[in-house]
Amino acid sequence: MRYFGGKARIGKRLAEVLEPQQGRYWEPFCGMFSVGRHIKSPRYASDAHPDLILLLEAIRDGWVPPHTITEDEYNALKTDPPSRMRAFAGFGCSNSGKFFGGYARENSGRNFAQNAVNSLGKLRPLIQDVEFGQHQYTENIDADTIYCDPPYSNTTGFTVGAFDTQAFWKWVMIRSESAFVVVSEYTAPKGFVAIWEKEVRTDMNNSAKQKINRVEKLFVHESNLA
Repeated sequence: MRYFGGKARIGKRLAEVLEPQQGRYWEPFCGMFSVGRHIKSPRYASDAHPDLILLLEAIRDGWVPPHTITEDEYNALKTDPPSRMRAFAGFGCSNSGKFFGGYARENSGRNFAQNAVNSLGKLRPLIQDVEFGQHQYTENIDADTIYCDPPYSNTTGFTVGAFDTQAFWKWVMIRSESAFVVVSEYTAPKGFVAIWEKEVRTDMNNSAKQKINRVEKLFVHESNLA
């Protein structure tokens, strides 16, 4: 199941960079947990999006979503309260996996709901020991390694409200005093160092409707390298 801006293509490689760090792992912008699913350490995953967390908990606990979602059902779920079904439709049956970004369809007759069911079925055995929580990244969660994949600066807006990028980086500096904090971004403020980078294809198109390539980087505060 695709998640807009997610790390499905490079999640395993990012986990290999993070795994040498010992202790409890926390992912405060977990999305579909494309990185954390490959981590072996004790794991806690959270996100500010309530529907998303309800879906991940349901999948972990054995729920199997429907194999079809009609466009009428999709549109009706837009205004429903947060639920696992709303998350499944909003992400799994939308264009590019963007939450209710338009009902996904192709002339080939591809069944997006079935594809999402298959993807979530593969995720289930990888998250059996994961504790999930619905809250902001600013919660004081005890962790030794923190991997952040926040809404990127100057990209599509956060689905649960505006995101203050400047405040986020200040928070990272503070948390870096007690944990190894790694941030996925294209750029970072002064005082942060890239420890890994790779050119990746994004879900965004240019004016010619071609996929845009950007250099994905992992940043840590320089204090974490001391």
